[in-house]
Amino acid sequence: MSAINARVGAARTRLTLNVALDQAVRALLLAASAWGVVVIVCRIVPLGLPEWGVAGACAALGTALAAAGVLRRRVRRLDAAVEIDRAAGLKERISTAVACSGSADPFARAAVQDAERVAASIHVPTHIHLRAPRLVPWTAAAVASAALLYAFMPTINLFARDDPAPAAAVREAAQLRQEVNVALAEQIRRTEERTGQRPELAGLADELRQLQIPEEPGATPEDVRREVVKRIDNVNEKLNERLASVSKGSLDELKKQLAKLEKPAGNDAASKLASDLSRGDLSAAREAIADLKKQVEDLARKGDRAAAEKLAELSKKLEDLAAQLEKLQDNTKLAKELQNRGRMSEEQARKLLEQAAGMDPKQLEKELAKQLEKSGLSEQDIKDLAKKIAENQQAQQAMKQMAQCMAKAAANCKQCQSGGGQGAAAAAGAMAALGEAAGQLSDLETAEQMAQELQAQLAELGKLKESACQGGPGPRRDPNWDQIGRQGGNEGLGYGSRIGKDPVAHAMEPTQVKGKSQGGQIIGQMLMDAPMIRGEAQAAVYDAVNAAVRDATDAIEREEVPRQYEHMLRLYFERLAGLAKSHATTQNSQ
Repeated sequence: MSAINARVGAARTRLTLNVALDQAVRALLLAASAWGVVVIVCRIVPLGLPEWGVAGACAALGTALAAAGVLRRRVRRLDAAVEIDRAAGLKERISTAVACSGSADPFARAAVQDAERVAASIHVPTHIHLRAPRLVPWTAAAVASAALLYAFMPTINLFARDDPAPAAAVREAAQLRQEVNVALAEQIRRTEERTGQRPELAGLADELRQLQIPEEPGATPEDVRREVVKRIDNVNEKLNERLASVSKGSLDELKKQLAKLEKPAGNDAASKLASDLSRGDLSAAREAIADLKKQVEDLARKGDRAAAEKLAELSKKLEDLAAQLEKLQDNTKLAKELQNRGRMSEEQARKLLEQAAGMDPKQLEKELAKQLEKSGLSEQDIKDLAKKIAENQQAQQAMKQMAQCMAKAAANCKQCQSGGGQGAAAAAGAMAALGEAAGQLSDLETAEQMAQELQAQLAELGKLKESACQGGPGPRRDPNWDQIGRQGGNEGLGYGSRIGKDPVAHAMEPTQVKGKSQGGQIIGQMLMDAPMIRGEAQAAVYDAVNAAVRDATDAIEREEVPRQYEHMLRLYFERLAGLAKSHATTQNSQ
């Protein structure tokens, strides 16, 4: 049985090696997985365990498990013989010979001899292969993962408590908090001085008071800076919403369109009105309208030939101004932009702009997104385009109203030349139309002042936020803080012929003059829900009474008041004027 024993021994060796390889791979998989878990736990919760010592322990445990597995699955001689029969297709010849090797039965001897003959021709490596274990890929992945975790995973102490801030950091945080609060107090004081007599900006100082940084024990400078940035961002969001509500974009668009007006030569009120509108000076334009009203009233009262000629000249200038304002209401530029960017036809662009006149900004944005769905424009581009169209429509609506007022005033000035009662009624109509235009300018001027104040607050908050992030309000600690492109005190943006002609400079950071608001002429009013404040009215009562006396006298002279009431009316207003004058004298003496 020398050949049988040799073949069975070789098969047994190869089968035992396969078992050993399989158990070694399993043990390595378990050891690598266990070490990876230990590395993760030690990095998350520092336990003080030596990671390489744990790796050695896992390796020893894996070796012991592998040896136990090999012993448990050890290959016997009969098992090896059965495997040779199965692999070589010998129909249990070798296994029968191994089982009957000690028997003296003639049949057993014949079986052994036959198996000996067959075994001599068997090449064991051909039939019993050394195979790689199925878990090799998983074992390789586990080993690689454990190595990567050990090399790159940072130490994270999830249960560690924050160390108390050093005393120096606490002192620096307290100093930074104090500097921020002092700067805020100064800004609030200036805001209250500027907005004390402007109810439309009521509550602005209260919103700024929300920026006061409370004292927090143990806070670091980084904590204070984060709190400053968070609070300023919240207030900036509210201020931007209020800025959007005053239609700042449409007002700027209106001024751009008015800059195209022709400036007639002359120093009369109508020429000054056109020039002031072209410069975008709403306050001066409103004063020019007041001069126009007074001029119309005086010329209508005179009623002579020279006055009629001046009224005709004034009517012609107002008609020209109305015609120019009508001409400025042109959507050609926007239609071209819709055709170029939105890939719309000329007819589609024209219809869209006509529909936009009756839509609010939200509806316009939805309609524009629907029609420009296949244009390739992004959502933000569509929003910007809708905003631009809405601002243009609002500016055109304002110019349309102003043109109608100018045209109505011009038509009434023509009728003033007829004299008599009809001329007086026409003069009143012209003054009413001019008063409506002045009211419109007052509303625009109020919106402009509100926008300037809000922009100034946003700029100051931006400076406060930047200075807090760089170490605190006051002189900058970095001497190289300046950025390329900031050219000094006159830096800013401008467009066309409007540079240097706006009532405020075109600056990236608009600011308000640090002055205190005092009594002045009322340019606009806004109704608000608030309790009545007890005190003395500050309106110019004396001027109002004088105007009423003048109107009553004119009405008597024009015979608009029945004769039996003339004496009573004159006496009433003369007494009222005397009371107002005596009250004003008493106030001045005090």
